[in-house]
Formats: sequence, structure tokens, C-alpha cells
Amino acid sequence: MDLVTQNLVAAFKAEESLPKKTDDATVLEHFVNYCAVSNEYGEEFDVGDLYTGGGDDLGIDGVAVIVNGTLVLDEEEVQDLVSTNKYLEVNLVFCQSKSGGFSGDEISNTFFGLKDLLSVKPSMTRNSRIAEKERLIKFIYGQSALFKRGNPSVKIYYATTGKWQEDPKLVKRIDVERDGLMDLDIFESVEFIPVDAKTLQRLYSNAKNRFSKSIEFASKITLPALPGIQESYLGYLPSEEFMKLISDDSGNMLKGLFYDNVRDFQGDNDVNMEIEKTLEDEARRLFVLMNNGVTVVADSIQKTGDNFTLEGYQVVNGCQTSNVLFRNKNKLEKVQIPFKLIVSQDGAVKNKIIKATNRQTMVKPEELTSLTDFQKSLEDYYEAGDGDSQLYYERRSQQFRATTGIEKIRIVTIANQIRAFASMFLAVPHQASRYYGSLLKSIESRIFVADHPPVAYYASALALYRLESLFRRKGLDTKYRPFKYHLLPVARFIIAGETTERMNSNKFEKYCERVATAFKDDKIATTVFSKAAGALDSVLCGNYERDKAKDAALFTAAIASLKRSEARDAI
Repeated sequence: MDLVTQNLVAAFKAEESLPKKTDDATVLEHFVNYCAVSNEYGEEFDVGDLYTGGGDDLGIDGVAVIVNGTLVLDEEEVQDLVSTNKYLEVNLVFCQSKSGGFSGDEISNTFFGLKDLLSVKPSMTRNSRIAEKERLIKFIYGQSALFKRGNPSVKIYYATTGKWQEDPKLVKRIDVERDGLMDLDIFESVEFIPVDAKTLQRLYSNAKNRFSKSIEFASKITLPALPGIQESYLGYLPSEEFMKLISDDSGNMLKGLFYDNVRDFQGDNDVNMEIEKTLEDEARRLFVLMNNGVTVVADSIQKTGDNFTLEGYQVVNGCQTSNVLFRNKNKLEKVQIPFKLIVSQDGAVKNKIIKATNRQTMVKPEELTSLTDFQKSLEDYYEAGDGDSQLYYERRSQQFRATTGIEKIRIVTIANQIRAFASMFLAVPHQASRYYGSLLKSIESRIFVADHPPVAYYASALALYRLESLFRRKGLDTKYRPFKYHLLPVARFIIAGETTERMNSNKFEKYCERVATAFKDDKIATTVFSKAAGALDSVLCGNYERDKAKDAALFTAAIASLKRSEARDAI
């Protein structure tokens, strides 16, 4: 391995909190998985959720299943996306890494493993991680009637520390193997991506950079100076320029752009179907007059004539429009998109813009508050932390991606905050692994409420951090990983007992402070989670399959087991 790649892998190992004893080959596999999937998926993810390496891995070290632009881990998330979007658009990413150069035999082994993974009658033994991905993929194929835009696409990232030299014999062999996969008639496309050391360095660099895109914005007017705003423009963009803004270098949609938006994409609802219908005939020329357009807020821009480079930007209004346009990007000839560009670093001003632009559509006031005012107050609370219990609240997607020296598991995304709080304080750990947008809808009146104490959210996120740290350094058996959201409320009960206090009361705040204080001590957290795992053992009876984590009675049964144990100890 060259010196540059070696240093990048070492930095990655530290940021991902991988155990010091992890062998170099395994670290490289995780590194390749991260670089490859980051090129296909713009939001934060846990590299441990991708890993399939080890014995009986079918020649596949990592698998990412991306459905409707969301990285999914189980069937329930897929069902939530079907319920929301009414269609399935699937991208499958497979990764394999090898030391040394590119070997035709090794590449063929990976293709053979992929065929066996998707075979009706598998012939090869597979480990539990591969088997889990196989079940998920085959479940998705069971919903093939919803493949409205074609069968799943496949990308195979094959990485080595050698140099890719376009060897004609090797290229021909890859073409033959790829054609063999296409002959299965279950894929829309299959792409093999050779990744050598130079490419790996570039992919890692891209993964660590913030959103930055250049567009030509010729049709515009400059708005007058406004308080809290450095620059602002009103105009329209040709569709090809707008696509540059919302797509990554691989042509995938940058879903993270909409993190500050108040709603997720609503799929095939009446409004979105009407927008799509407009794009199907000559009426597309009237799109600029028939649509409210898109509002973008950027931290900064650089201008050279009509060429604008946007840094740290977000789509704060126009999520539905953007998604429909992206889904129909091959139908956008002569389409112009109304476009408003605002440059500001003032968080209060940004919140006002988000509220104002989204009040013009059907959005509930509490939704506006949940992703603006309360989010900012949480961010401020997290910033006040320090030391070993310091966490970083990522209110905006990729907010800390370019920041070096931060352990990834210390970054709390909105999705993880929702899951942690819902599990620990709303007693729904069996729902926490759902697609977070669906989970939020089911609890929206009970989370991110204005008078909730921020310490409650911090305590739940800190507990999740301690738990993830335990898994990574093998302080807790990874068989409990599917049950991590059940471990959170059980651990809370062990520390502080039950509570019936109102969440806006001083007593509840003090209760949460007691929980947070305990989790600030790593040794206490280790002891508590060990006891919580024991409580789960007593009710799981040796069955640690992921499906058991969907059992709504599991959490209450574990608490009941603890109470029985305490009663016996008291006798």
C-alpha cells in the first residue's frame, strides 16, 4: 500500500473508532466500503452496516441496498418507503477489496458469488451478514410489481492497492462476466468499477468534502441589500444546470440537500403526479410559469460572470419539485425552473426563509418548528459539551463531514436523534429501525416539542454513542446490535427507574440529567449495558435474529425480568 493511501486508511480507522487490534485487511475492506458507498449515497451511514467480509462471504466484502435514495437495512424500511412513495427504485452496490493487483480469477470469483447470492437454488455457504443482505434483496424482488422505472441497477466496486491499466484481456473477461449477470434478466444495468490506489484516494477526498457545485445562472436579477443576507438572486435555471445542482458526480440525487427542508419526498401523490404530467408533453415549456420553483440557501458563493460556485448549500423549499424533476430528467428538454438563490450564514435568517417559503404550501406549523427553531436549540446545546462526552449534532447533512479528527460515532444525525429519543423516552424501540421519515410521522406530536428539555435528547444520543463504542471495541457481543434500540430504554430504567413525569416538567429534566450523568462515565455505561443485555437474554431465549427486534412486547418483558431479578435480590 502506498504512503498516501496508508495515511488515509489510518485516519479513517481513527474516525470510525475501529478497534486497534483490527487487522489491516479488514480495515481496508471497511475503507473501500465507505469510499464506494459514499460515491453512491450522500448521507451519513454506519460502515458496520455494510460489512459482509470474513469467511463464506461469496467474494463480497460490502453490500449497500439503496431504495428510493435511502440506504435500507431491513424489510420494514422498504415497506415504509413503499407506503410513502408507491414505487421502488433500487440500486445495489457490491464491494470487494484485495491487496496487490487486479486478478482475473479473483474478479470472476466475485461475479460467481453475486450470481449465487441471487440464485433461486444457491450452491455456496454464506455467512450470517451475507445471508441477511440476501433476504433483504430477495424481499425487494418480491415487490417487483413496484419497479415502475426498471429493475434494480448494480454497481460493483472492485478495489486493489495496485494500478488499473486497462489490460485488454482483463477488460474482455470483465465484459463477459458482466454480460453473464445481465443474462439473468433481473437487472436494469450492471457496472463494474475498477478502483486502484489513485481512484481510492479520489473517492475518499470526495466523500470528505462539503457540497460544492458550479452552475451557469444567466437569467437572473440581483435583489437589493437585505439584513442578514450577503447576496440574493431571483431568476430561472435551464433544467441541465439545475440537474448539476442536485446530482452527484455519479448521477445520483443528493438527498442530503433537503435536510433543512420540512418534508420528505411524498412520492406519487396528486400534486407530484400533476407536476410529472406537465413534463410529458409540450406543456413542459410552461413549467416556469406553472411551478413555484426552488429556493436554495448557500453559506457562500463565488462568481465569475454568470458562473456561480455554491458552497455549503441546501434546498430549503422545492423538495417535491426537485424529486419529480430528477425522476424525469430524460424529459426535461426546454424546461426552465424558477430559482431563488440566497447567500447567508445567519441561522435565524435561514429559519425565517424556511418558514416563509414553506407556509405557502400545506405544511403544519409544528413541522416547521421541528426542523427549524428546536433543531437550532439542540445544536446549541450539543455545542456546549466537552471532553469524552462531547457529541456533535448534525442539523444539516454533512455538516461535520469535512471536519477532521471527529469520531464518526460522535456525530448525531437527525435520523439517529429521532430513533434514540423515540426508543429511550417514548418506549417504541421496536419501531426505531423503520425508515426514519415514517417513524417521525408516527410520533410527530411527541418529539421536538418546544418545551422539551434538550438534555433528554442529548442523554438518549449519548447512550447510543456509548453503545456503538462498546460494539466497535467488542466490549459487547455484536449479536445484540439488532437490539440496540431496546437496550437504550432498558439501560435508562437500570439507571433511573421508571418515570411518569410530564416531559416539560422540571422533575423530568432532572431525571434526564441523572441519566446523562451516568452515561458520561464510560465504565458506568459499560456496566449498565451489560446488565441490560442480560435482561434481553432472559426473554430472547437464544433467538437473536433481527426479526425479534420488531416485537413490541420485548422491551416491557425485559423490564419485567429486571424487576423480578431485583425482587429476588431484595429477599
